Amino acid sequence: MLKVEQIGEHEWRFVYPAKYDELMDKFGEGIELWQTGHTRSAEKTYKEIIKEFPGFIDAYHHLAILYEESGRDRLAFEIWLKGYQVGKQALPHNFTSGRDLLPWGLLENRPFLRCTHALGLCFFDGGNLAKAMELFEFIISANPNDNQGIRALLVEGYLKTGNYRAVLDTCDKYKGDITVELTYGKPYALFKLGDKGEATLLLREAIRFSPKVAKELLKKRHIPPKSLRPDRYTVGGDDEAFYYWERSGVLWEDPEIKQWLIQNAGKGKRSRSSPR
Repeated sequence: MLKVEQIGEHEWRFVYPAKYDELMDKFGEGIELWQTGHTRSAEKTYKEIIKEFPGFIDAYHHLAILYEESGRDRLAFEIWLKGYQVGKQALPHNFTSGRDLLPWGLLENRPFLRCTHALGLCFFDGGNLAKAMELFEFIISANPNDNQGIRALLVEGYLKTGNYRAVLDTCDKYKGDITVELTYGKPYALFKLGDKGEATLLLREAIRFSPKVAKELLKKRHIPPKSLRPDRYTVGGDDEAFYYWERSGVLWEDPEIKQWLIQNAGKGKRSRSSPR
């Protein structure tokens, strides 16, 4: 039976029974089968693991990714939901969201955090931003160090739902973070809240640091760069800029916002005579 135990003040971790360790080799075989193109065998293996131990959250997570990669999005969603529910049901009644922690640094917590993240993305990309934000807020409260990049998704979601104060709170919480969702998101929120002076200063700073993002946002045609990969991007690269436009470009189509960006895009560039 899957359990969650307290190991310190407000700090918890998942505890797996002996059956979990017994199935790890089989889980590794499933991953190897998948990586070598034997997806049907990998799918069968993950299902067998879940049947033997329904608390094996990482088996749900990998099975859902396999489904998603093969275009079976509905099945992927259902499996991620099941994996999340298995983990959530293991949380004891005295685990308090917003206070208690499931640190990423404890390996036992990662399957649940990964599964919750993936489920949140399903809701987000499916248009259910309210449910997605609920899950993302839970993750970041349980693991404030945010090893999964949840803060970027939160800022994106808050902007899309008009919760500009929450954008500022998130950006201030992770002050100094160079993630483009934050560096471009904060000035956007300030502009919408009427603080256009501070917003303009921060926008120019964001453009100086990530000029390709502004350039991508202002393009008439958006062509995926050759460097584009689904699982990573290069900070400051064309792929980072394209990904940002793909997820948040619609925000910058607001006529007033777009004009503001156009007015400041050139002013954010470093001059040739500026010191390096």
